[in-house]
Amino acid sequence: MSGFNRHPWLKWEQVEKFLGQKLPFGENGQTFLDNMTWVEGYVQDMLKKAMPGVDSGISAHNAAGAEIFETHEHVIIKVKIAKDEDPRALQVYVKSNQIKLTGFLSGKNQIVKLPTLVMPRTARVSYKQRLLQIRVRKRGLKENYVEAYIRY
Repeated sequence: MSGFNRHPWLKWEQVEKFLGQKLPFGENGQTFLDNMTWVEGYVQDMLKKAMPGVDSGISAHNAAGAEIFETHEHVIIKVKIAKDEDPRALQVYVKSNQIKLTGFLSGKNQIVKLPTLVMPRTARVSYKQRLLQIRVRKRGLKENYVEAYIRY
């Protein structure tokens, strides 16, 4: 049984009517779920139209020139280091919601805001071929209870 028959509500014509425009990928009785490769490009275009001037890429580009990626358990930050910088002079400080990079020749610090809360003590930093990579474990949703003692 094809997706077209299983989900008649997913016909291209109905999707196009709902979105109010013609989509370039629906052809020959395909359903909305038969070809999902177009989704990323379409969403990016719509975000650019809705929020001009905001980078809506899959990876977030921070003001510090950092790329931020998320997995289920980690936040990964990649920072390209200029050729003239001494990587051994750099220092990385991690807070639950941001990372601070110091030791640049300019004397300025770079702050990278994180998309979710992390556990700072789990940070692992590596440097290879002018790329500083910081990997930090996300703060879990299932945290254990900690007893708060009552004063009498």
